[in-house]
Amino acid sequence: MLRRVNFYLICCAFGLSVLLILAGSRYADNTYYRPSIESRRNIRNFLKVDEPVEDMYIQSVTTNSYNGSPDIEKILNKTRYQIKYDLSKYNFSKSGVRELEDLIMESGGKPLHHLIVSTWRSGTTFLGELLTSIPGTFYYYEPFMKDGVIQIRGPPDADRALSAMKDMFKCKYTDKDFYEYGKKNMHQFSHNTRLWDHCKYKRELCYDTEFTARLCKLFPFLTMKVLRVRLRLIQDLLDDKELNLKVLLLIRDPRGVMESRHHRSWCQPAPDCWDPSLVCADMISDYVAAGRLLQQYPDRLMVLRYEELALKPNVTAHRILKFLKVDNTPQMSEFLQTHTNVEVAGVSSTYRVSRDVPFRWKNILDFDYVEKVQMACKEAMLLWGYRLAYNATHMRSKDFYPLEDYTISQ
Repeated sequence: MLRRVNFYLICCAFGLSVLLILAGSRYADNTYYRPSIESRRNIRNFLKVDEPVEDMYIQSVTTNSYNGSPDIEKILNKTRYQIKYDLSKYNFSKSGVRELEDLIMESGGKPLHHLIVSTWRSGTTFLGELLTSIPGTFYYYEPFMKDGVIQIRGPPDADRALSAMKDMFKCKYTDKDFYEYGKKNMHQFSHNTRLWDHCKYKRELCYDTEFTARLCKLFPFLTMKVLRVRLRLIQDLLDDKELNLKVLLLIRDPRGVMESRHHRSWCQPAPDCWDPSLVCADMISDYVAAGRLLQQYPDRLMVLRYEELALKPNVTAHRILKFLKVDNTPQMSEFLQTHTNVEVAGVSSTYRVSRDVPFRWKNILDFDYVEKVQMACKEAMLLWGYRLAYNATHMRSKDFYPLEDYTISQ
């Protein structure tokens, strides 16, 4: 008798559990987040937009915009208001204007144009991501990857490259090879997060020149990095008054550069990447060009050694912002905090304990190789303020500090 009662009790408990689970599932299936009326009103008041546009903005945030063909107008409207939202507390006087529209090409304004000039494995990925952490930045990541592992030092490639750079800064896209390469190498676009946020769902948007041009014209800051175009050629862009370009030249100790390139298989077959004499000849060329351009454009070229950025990221970042006429933002502060104090594996990772990176080559490279690099680079190292190591013991010594002061002759 007792066994039978226990059996019935167990069956009842099981049945009740099933009913509760089914009821909970039904409730969950019919419950999902929607912004409250108060939340919608707050967003409308904050953005100061009309009710229909606000409704569309909320819908685009809470639904997938890419079921079927993308709604281009919805994407553009969402981007407009996202930029306005992200820069709501931005001090535009730091950029020499009164309001956001003064920097928006679509509104008849002139965006700020920033160009990073350097070479492979010199810290540009970190510097580029630092600048793109600023809201409202549209980023061109190495537009000449299609050219392979070469340096562009003069005609005829220089004319083509400079023309393409001018067009991109003006949100014009005439370089068909750039898009053909990008169709098979999407990483060309993925570093531009403001573009990639849309075309990662619909890849064809990445190489839709009409869409990209319209999107580009919404952004107040247009930033580009080039690793294949030497500084002396950039004068043509600095002469273009319509651009009012600011240039950051990033230099790195050739010993650190060559140690980093050891990890990249694509580098070794290419003389422009693997031959220290060519690498350092470019460093000398950049030094001479920097002296001339600083004399002509003292407020539009900033020269920076990678080691300075890595050892004092916060101080150096604020120097960069002041030069570029860009206000500091919480997003940039967060980037510096998260990317300079944690080590994440991977040769392309930008998460590093930054103070440990600049002189890592001292404990990794064989001195025989370092001596070979120093022999090819003695003049370049002297110009840019990099001390020579005399032997293996000296190189690995904690007392050996590879940096010294330097000046650029004008």
